[in-house]
Amino acid sequence: MIVGLSVLTMLIMHWQQRSKIMRIQAQVTPFYQNLEYITKQVNAFQIDQIAQGWPPSSAAVFPNAWSDLQPAYLPNCSTTDNNAGKCRKPEQTPWGTSMLMTKINSPVPPSVTPRYRLQIQIPFPNATSDATRLEHQAVLETLSRFPGSEFNEASNSLFVWVDRIDSGVQQDALVKRSGDDSTLTGDWDVGGNYAITNAKDVTIRNSDGSQRSVGTGVVRAFVGKHNERVNKHKCPANLTPSIIVSIKSIFAQNNANNINTISQSKTYATESSTYWTLGLDYYAQLQGSSTWTLQHDGEISAFLICKN
Repeated sequence: MIVGLSVLTMLIMHWQQRSKIMRIQAQVTPFYQNLEYITKQVNAFQIDQIAQGWPPSSAAVFPNAWSDLQPAYLPNCSTTDNNAGKCRKPEQTPWGTSMLMTKINSPVPPSVTPRYRLQIQIPFPNATSDATRLEHQAVLETLSRFPGSEFNEASNSLFVWVDRIDSGVQQDALVKRSGDDSTLTGDWDVGGNYAITNAKDVTIRNSDGSQRSVGTGVVRAFVGKHNERVNKHKCPANLTPSIIVSIKSIFAQNNANNINTISQSKTYATESSTYWTLGLDYYAQLQGSSTWTLQHDGEISAFLICKN
């Protein structure tokens, strides 16, 4: 009989203790959810910083203090409103301590390239009595399940690590290097001090929706003369350098060749392995003569292109 009562008493005491732990954990759960929200907003801060041009691994993509996240990412709570119980500061814990944030440089060995992470330190309630030890146990059981967290007994704190956002999230802020599922939502202004270089090709949308390749357009336009040598230019892969020539003007280059009448004119470019030689041929009757002679005086319009 006495043994039975003792066992029953122990069961009741255990149930009461467990019930108290569950009540404390129920109070900590909203804080757990708030911590999830904070880490998401830190990631949003990272995205905006990366979109402004900061490298993803730099310290600048993380906030320096809780105030950096307010009010754009976390709601403001003034000291007056906080004291009046109208709101809770983002860094406050349910047991009255304040969370701390620190940017930590954690290079990945063997690299020494800076790679920053954000450390959020959550000081736990002191375990100086049976009641506070129970509270400490309940809080630890709940918060230790938070991803990226570790408990440090020496400081009686839980450390939550917010790493740099992964490449998938980074690409929400940047145009993907692959171009897959990545669309500019506005004009891309490089500020006038930079260029877009090393592109295989660029296409421009025509009025009917078709695309025109810039790579197959004119590389250079100039004016040349008969027998002038023009070096072949370079083109993107799968495109061939080519030249288009036409008559710009025909005129006598000296008084001895003053032209009276012109007939049968043509321009051409004779191809060699590394260059073209421009040609301008026409037959003309010079002043004071009725004989048709082959002449080459004049100017040639030349256009260097890349063609398929």
